[in-house]
Amino acid sequence: MIDNFYERLNNRHQLAQQWRTEGRKIIGYICNYTPEEIIYASRAIPVRIMSDQTPPSIADGHFQSFYCAFSRSCLDQALRGEYDYLDGLVYAYACDHQRGIFNIWARNKPDLYVELIDMPSRIDLPEAKRFYTQELRKFQASLQKALKVTITDEALWKAIEIYDTHRSLLRRLYELRSRIPSPIWGWQVLTVLLAGMVMPKEEHNNLLRQLLQELEESNLSYAPRSPNGQIRLMIVGSEVDNPRVYQLIEEAGAIIVADDICNGSRYIWEDTPRGEDPMESIAQRYLNKVPCPVKHPPQRRYNHILELAEHLRVQGIIILHQKFCDPHEWEYPYLNKLFKEKGLISMVLEIDPNFSEEEIRTQAEALIERIGE
Repeated sequence: MIDNFYERLNNRHQLAQQWRTEGRKIIGYICNYTPEEIIYASRAIPVRIMSDQTPPSIADGHFQSFYCAFSRSCLDQALRGEYDYLDGLVYAYACDHQRGIFNIWARNKPDLYVELIDMPSRIDLPEAKRFYTQELRKFQASLQKALKVTITDEALWKAIEIYDTHRSLLRRLYELRSRIPSPIWGWQVLTVLLAGMVMPKEEHNNLLRQLLQELEESNLSYAPRSPNGQIRLMIVGSEVDNPRVYQLIEEAGAIIVADDICNGSRYIWEDTPRGEDPMESIAQRYLNKVPCPVKHPPQRRYNHILELAEHLRVQGIIILHQKFCDPHEWEYPYLNKLFKEKGLISMVLEIDPNFSEEEIRTQAEALIERIGE
């Protein structure tokens, strides 16, 4: 069953090209602050832009060497033509590096529909909801014009329901992962989650229901080794779009039972509040979700991390950064101090899409030894 998700993730470009030949519209997005529900309501398929392990060959000539490795990989794929099946590209503003690749991408693909959504940095103010709702209405109008469709309130509410179902199913999978013993590895959960970002949500929901039924009702286990005596780790940080990173950590003698990453718990934790206006509800959901380091105030995220760590009996934390990720590196001193105060053993692991497997394995083993002392 896990292989079904892995195949869809690994063959995401080929599947998208197939959908395109079938007449489906495909909209790429860069950040999880992008309101996918609006794209889905337009009958297009939202797909998340991800890095790959091919060393960049073109992108380096378009920006400075200190751009994060994730952004460099994504742009390089675009310039190589890997994403030429896209009908559009949407970015909800978060960090300057991703804004840079959005601009360069748009400049080099002049026939591509592109839309930048201004996302407030201060997300707790009343003005933030008013401003962001206006931005989403502008995006709705722009997308309707580009795709020559009408996005109705009914379609928006249906998309909201599908996406909330998706988040609920993934939270059930997260709960199973945290059990002792766990029937599923952390890297397998990440594979399932990432596959859902590059395929239609209704199809992914159906596969998720089958997987959950196997795990909950049939007592099937995808974890060939019992994690009962293994170190329970939490991953905190930025983008992790290669399950092999988690797999290497778990092979060192751990199980990843929790995370706070942008394509992990921060993607699935909150549902959409119901109100009279679907656009206001969508805006509120994205403002309410666990924030990333570029949004303020950060305390809600810190509380989220500590609550997860306590509830799931986390023994150690890996602070995982994409190389040259300014927002996450900027907050590291505070997180390091916070974890020390709470008695949580942590370490920093810096990766890029062309990571060294031996380096990850060695550092994970060192952390596990520290915890076991």
